[in-house]
Amino acid sequence: MGKPRILLVDDNQAFLDLFMAQPECAAFDVTPLDSPRRALRVMSKEPVDLVVTDVQMPEMSGIELFSLIQDTYPEVPVILITAFGSLADAVAAVKGGAYHYFEKPLNDKMDLFWRTVEEAIAKKELLREIGWLRQERIRQRSFSDSLIGRSPAVKQVLNAIREVADLPVTVLICGETGTGKGVLARMIHDTGNRGDHPFLAANCSAFAPGVLESELFGHEKGAFTGAIEQRVGIFEAAHRGTLLLDEISETPLPLQAKLLTVIEEKTFSRVGGTSAIRADFRLLAATHRNLDRWVEKGRFRQDLLYRLKVYVIDLPALRHRREDILPIAEYYLEKFCRDYAREVTGFSEKAMAALRAYDWPGNVREVVNVVERAVITCREPLITNHHLPFDTEEDGRPTDLNLKELEKFHIELALRRTGNNRTKAAELLGIARKTLIEKIRKYTL
Repeated sequence: MGKPRILLVDDNQAFLDLFMAQPECAAFDVTPLDSPRRALRVMSKEPVDLVVTDVQMPEMSGIELFSLIQDTYPEVPVILITAFGSLADAVAAVKGGAYHYFEKPLNDKMDLFWRTVEEAIAKKELLREIGWLRQERIRQRSFSDSLIGRSPAVKQVLNAIREVADLPVTVLICGETGTGKGVLARMIHDTGNRGDHPFLAANCSAFAPGVLESELFGHEKGAFTGAIEQRVGIFEAAHRGTLLLDEISETPLPLQAKLLTVIEEKTFSRVGGTSAIRADFRLLAATHRNLDRWVEKGRFRQDLLYRLKVYVIDLPALRHRREDILPIAEYYLEKFCRDYAREVTGFSEKAMAALRAYDWPGNVREVVNVVERAVITCREPLITNHHLPFDTEEDGRPTDLNLKELEKFHIELALRRTGNNRTKAAELLGIARKTLIEKIRKYTL
């Protein structure tokens, strides 16, 4: 971890030189600045742990600078340095939230000053930790619910999230539309060490090329027709947090070259601007396409693909993990019953068979829509196959006649009926308990 970053703001160059000569400065990363506006520009681009500012300055007073910092960066403590004539203002600022003030000259107060600096930075870190712990309690409660299922594929994805959440590497999330790529990205952010900072997402297929560039990088006033004011882009807004570029495969080729530079250097310029802006963000990307084939077709840059494929997580389609269908359906059944104040208690056996048999081309998103519609239309204790929008056989059994799927379904149903009592489930199925245990292992139930 680097040294704590301190901005020292004073229009008196002699004072800055004298301060920077102090041996205690070696323990910190101190940046001397002769202008409050320069300090604000630095803070807009880089993280800062403490600001020490003079009160009386011609361009902007230290009190005004403190007020702007308090509004924009409330977590950053401010220590004021004041002459006798501005002492009352400094005292008022401390009552308003400034961390401390010191009167000039500082010669006989340097020990107390540096102790105060250390305390201010330590308090900032403590408050950050408290905020993180509060968020962590929320994240721990919701983590297992965010990606629902008990299949080996889901367990593998959850392990991948835990493995990569705290690392700064780029992650590429692949999967069909509706599999939950956005949910997975949010889980990586929430469970990682950036969870108390912004999570922002941009769908690259939702904007025209010129508009997408402005959305990502921001623009300066007058950069193009209609740019009536400066706009901060999503890269800049995601500073210290996480940025998801969804459907990155749809990014135009000219813009892909700029993305490559941003990913590698973490610097960019707004549209119509020349100054370089640096942002510390964690990048996640998602796509429903096979990017290797997209490269072969000339639709995607290979060098950009190499940078994205540092760590890849594949989300399998729901039809390839059928054991997750009923848990997902039941989860959303309970959710929508709460939302709509309905008293539906579950699914009939025929409805469960239909849910298991259907291929779900829209994946989890389609399950959510089907269950929500069923809850809205159902006026009975159980949702039946009549509340489902796809065809089932007359007896309600799965239309998929694959024997393994049928056997797996009936074993699962027997375990549900008996509350996971294996002895009773084996009796219900007419097989030996040992045989049932072997099949449970076989199907990972």
